[in-house]
Amino acid sequence: MSRVVRRIGIIAVFVLVIGAFAGCGKKESVVGTWEGDDYAYTFNADGTGTQQIGGINVNISSYQAKDGKLSITVTYLGTDDTTEFTYTLKKDVLTLTNGDDTIILNKK
Repeated sequence: MSRVVRRIGIIAVFVLVIGAFAGCGKKESVVGTWEGDDYAYTFNADGTGTQQIGGINVNISSYQAKDGKLSITVTYLGTDDTTEFTYTLKKDVLTLTNGDDTIILNKK
């Protein structure tokens, strides 16, 4: 009986260690809705979204978040306009920086 208990204990420890390492490589994502003082962004999993700046809503035709850079493209009047930000994501706070401008957003 003690061999069975010992094996169960070893298996339990093994499962816990594997579970802990599985969470280590998990990357945070910008997908979701983020709100700040005058800004709100929704980034959908399909690479589209919406942005609200000062009460004006605009569709995001595409975005890409990679290597600390977030590129957001909006299309209006048949013209694409892309803005690139440097971003950091810590827990539920997304910080966007473009030149001297910094936007701090909280996950909704």
